[in-house]
Amino acid sequence: MGGPLDTCSAACLLTCLLHLLAASSPYSHLDRTRPGTPFKRAPAPPSFGHRFVPAMLGCSSAFASIRGPLAGLRPSLGTSSSLVVARTAARSAPIRPTCQVVERRCYSSGTDKDQQTASMGPPESYVSLSTDPFFNLAFEDHLFRTRPPQTPVCLIYRNSPCVVVGRNQNPWKELNAAAMRDAAIPLVRRQSGGGTVYHDLGNTNYSFHTPRESFDRRTHAELMVRALNSEPVSLVSSTSRVASNRGAYVNGRGDICISVRPSFPVPPSTGSDAATEWEERKISGSAYKLVNTRAYHHGTMLLSASLSSLGSSLHNLRGDALVTKGVASVRAKVANLTDAFPDRASVLDHDTVARSAVAEFWQTYAGKRGETDLVDERLLDAPELNEGRWKLRESYDELRSWGWVWGQTPEFTHRVAFDGSSSGAAAATSGLRFQLEVHSKNGIILDAKVEQLEARSDEAGREARKTIEALRGQRYDEYAVTPPWAQDPEGRSQSRLVPSSEVEADIFRWLRKVL
Repeated sequence: MGGPLDTCSAACLLTCLLHLLAASSPYSHLDRTRPGTPFKRAPAPPSFGHRFVPAMLGCSSAFASIRGPLAGLRPSLGTSSSLVVARTAARSAPIRPTCQVVERRCYSSGTDKDQQTASMGPPESYVSLSTDPFFNLAFEDHLFRTRPPQTPVCLIYRNSPCVVVGRNQNPWKELNAAAMRDAAIPLVRRQSGGGTVYHDLGNTNYSFHTPRESFDRRTHAELMVRALNSEPVSLVSSTSRVASNRGAYVNGRGDICISVRPSFPVPPSTGSDAATEWEERKISGSAYKLVNTRAYHHGTMLLSASLSSLGSSLHNLRGDALVTKGVASVRAKVANLTDAFPDRASVLDHDTVARSAVAEFWQTYAGKRGETDLVDERLLDAPELNEGRWKLRESYDELRSWGWVWGQTPEFTHRVAFDGSSSGAAAATSGLRFQLEVHSKNGIILDAKVEQLEARSDEAGREARKTIEALRGQRYDEYAVTPPWAQDPEGRSQSRLVPSSEVEADIFRWLRKVL
């Protein structure tokens, strides 16, 4: 016992067990050392620019440059080809913070959450190089459905301009479809609940997955706050005249906020603002999703987003005319971090904030540095991600489908009035008046009622009723003003009904203005 043979046998047995454990993992292909897989560890020819590689050293982060085939990759919306994933570990020296960092760890010792963190599996972090919102949301859901229940996961990404509605929301109530058409901003529906948010390349999006029993929304809001307040972003070291050097914080509702002067974004005149006069602005909209054993909290971070596009896209004019069972968004004043902290603008870019968020994630869940996987659309055709119940390609296609974008729309009723006596009315409908009530569910018009009908002739009245009755069973979006979406990127009308009379044609034109 204890001789050289026993030691050798034990070492061999341990090696075999490690290989067996690696081979049995549903994501064992992410180990780029396995022969015969399409996943290769990125080689190290000359560097082509910074790509998210975390070094968790002490209480700071450092990132090496990604080298090899992924360097410089910036896929465009909707592109896909063959498979690519890369993982690289940073080997740079630690960056020493220049200011004191408070509450670097999410949990204090001796708490229940300490024990929950200790019982979790090894963390995993991913950064998407894609700006396709459908890929990023599909990949997020794939991670959520397939990673082991005890594995903490971090995903960082950003999207090309789009508006993302919650799973249970009514886009007709939330959006200004005409403004979105004019700006060519597409509509996306996500898997989680919550409100409507605007995305563009000035947003950094985060997604944190944990076991359901340890889920706490504030945990990851506070994680992002630490990433923003510590080096290298360090909002707390700002000398901004329009924002408080308190930096980011989590308010009582669990939202990530900053405090700004009442004059924001204009600096106050000397002595015009008391030191205690501040207004709260949200810098992040977030939502969460829970299933049997897993939970995630994801959100946007406003770095330098186009707030004018946000305002116009989310300004709906339908008011009380449209009554829906869907979840309504909660409006709040927002601010870009680059506007509030102009002296920190050089570090308030996507790459730097992504590094800080990933670094804080690893520090929170592992207390050390870790490796980060870089992904893009080429994963859509990876055999390993399209086996079993949860297939990445199927999830991607579903998010782009009519059945998901419009078919998930909750039940609603829309009441509008037609007045053919107006100066802009066509001759065929001159003098025609009626009230229309449309009842829709899952994107289909279930009923359309005409009330208080007035017409100059019986024929015009019959034509109007026939036109409205023909709406039943049809898709609501075929008659309404629609924002661009995956299968109709230009926001064109998709109506399959051909008007058979001038009355029908005039009513169809009216419907596309008011629905």
